[in-house]
This record gives sequence, structure tokens and C-alpha cells, in this order.
Amino acid sequence: MVIHTNKKVITKTIHRKMDLSEELKEKITTFWQEQVKDNPNLFNGETWNVTKMEEQEDKVVLTLEKTDYAHYIYDERHGVEDEKYFCHNLASGVYIVTSDGYGVVGELDDSTSYPRCLQVSGGGLDTKQDLVDGEFDLVKTAERELKEELNIELENKNQISHYDFEYIEVPEGKRHAYCVLLKAISALTAKEFEEHFENYRKYLEENNGEKEFKKLHFLKLGNAVEQLDKLDNPKRLYVRQMFEIEDREINEKKDNNEIKI
Repeated sequence: MVIHTNKKVITKTIHRKMDLSEELKEKITTFWQEQVKDNPNLFNGETWNVTKMEEQEDKVVLTLEKTDYAHYIYDERHGVEDEKYFCHNLASGVYIVTSDGYGVVGELDDSTSYPRCLQVSGGGLDTKQDLVDGEFDLVKTAERELKEELNIELENKNQISHYDFEYIEVPEGKRHAYCVLLKAISALTAKEFEEHFENYRKYLEENNGEKEFKKLHFLKLGNAVEQLDKLDNPKRLYVRQMFEIEDREINEKKDNNEIKI
């Protein structure tokens, strides 16, 4: 489920590893070994699990503890039966709107753990790069991932006009993860953005770089959900819900003659 909020999101980090049962650890290890056989590119890195979310007057606080990527993938694909062992993995990302009103979603590359899946740019927290004064800076995480995946810089005014906190994906059904999403308004049109991406992808291919996305999809806001539903790709749960909110806001502004589409 997606929460629409402009409140700043901060972390309260407990530097300990989540205590899983021995039985579950064995199941995860066996599962992970099978996944790596199918996709040697996978890496079982450190992942941060949300234990509590508190919405305060001016901010949202997420309490975190450690787990690993194998636990996250096992829970998402296979399912953990005991609720206390759910992996509430935290990621941070950026949802981009082009200067001419298109929402941008990426289609994951075949080399990733979710080939063809639609999502925005983003990823997990990195202890070495994203900690500031002992706590994770979620803008820093999103900024780093955006640079790595799309070669777009949040602070480059020629690429991004402005950005802010906008959405939080919270657990719903079998999806137990959290994702904090910034919304960034690009200085580029959809055509310019696509050209930029194709040039960057070509660069990665020529230099054996790691490719997160195989292509980008540009959905005109106002009827983005209709366009999204025509795509047969698997999709992150938050994507459709986010575009429902975006479409509704655009159409309300259009009805009130605040904007022209």
C-alpha cells in the first residue's frame, strides 16, 4: 500500500542482526544456493529490516535492524510463515516526472533478480555510503541509486529541477517491504530523457558495466494507469497505486483549470 506524504522520512537504526530460527536459516540457505545457480550475478548483501514505523507531526521515523538479501528474496518469493520473521526490507528511490508530464518507470534488465519487472530507480541502504552521523540518509541512498542506474544527478539543475519526499510503500498482503520514494521533476522532456538513458545504456554495454534497466517506459500523467495496465510486465505493487494518485491529482487540476494537459 502506498502512503502519500510529504513528510521527511528518517531512520532510527539498531546495529544488530535479526534473530532468525535455525530452521528458517537452513531453508533460506538452500533457497539462496538455488537462486545463485540460476543467476550468478546475485549477491547476498546486507539488508535493513523495518521493525517499527512512527508518523510524527513533521516526520516519519523508521526503526531498523540488520538482515540479508537472501532473507528478503526468500520472503518475497517463497513466503515466511511466522510473522515475526517477515523481512520488512527498506529501500529508497526516486519517481521522476519529465518536464512535459510523463511519469518514468524502468523495466529491469534480464540480469537482475526480477527480469522485466517495472519499478522506479532505487535500492537498498548501504552502510558504507549512506550513513550520516550514525543514521541512514534516505535522500543519499536514492541519489546514489539514481546516479548508478540512470546517470541522473538529483542536484544537477540541468537534469532535475526540484525534488522532495512524496510516497512511502508500506507492507500489504504478501509484500512485506517498505520503500521511501522521492518525487523529482526533471528538466528534460520524455524524448530527451530517453535519449539520455539510451546513451548511458550503450556506455555500460561498451564498458561491461552493471545494467539495472533494459528500457524505460514513459506514461502520460492523467491516464498513466490505463497505459500501465496495457503492459504485460510484472510490476511492483506500489507502481499502480502511485500512478492512481498521480492521475487523480492531474485530472483534478485539469478540471479546476489549474493546468492544461
